[in-house]
Order: sequence, then structure tokens, then C-alpha cells
Amino acid sequence: MFGIGKKLAEEATQQAESAAQVAVNTVGQTVQQAVDQAKDAGQKALDEVYKVAETGEKAVKNVANQATSWGKSFGQ
Repeated sequence: MFGIGKKLAEEATQQAESAAQVAVNTVGQTVQQAVDQAKDAGQKALDEVYKVAETGEKAVKNVANQATSWGKSFGQ
């Protein structure tokens, strides 16, 4: 009689351990997905910052070139 109860207890323990492992794996995968998404979002944000910086740099160069051209055309 006690053998059946012990066997049931062992099976229940194994099932609980399996369920816990599945839960841990699922959480691990979810965390990894969140990390990957955060990395992607951060990289996209950096890419946008670089684009804005490049655009600003080009604008400054264009203004400087235009000022130089105006200066030359007015004899300065």
C-alpha cells in the first residue's frame, strides 16, 4: 500500500519538476526575446541619431559653401 503512495508521490514530483523546467525555459525564452527586441530598438534609435547627425553636418557644409559663394560673388 505504501509502495503505491510512494510511486504516486514520485510521479507527482517528476511532473512538478518537468512543469517547473518548462516554466523556466519559457521565461528564459521570453527574456531573451525582450533583450533582442531592446537591442533592435536601441540599434534603430542609434541609426536614426546618426542619420540626423549626418543630415545636420551636410546642412552646415551647404550653408558654409553657400556663404563662401556669396562672399566671392560680392568680392570678399
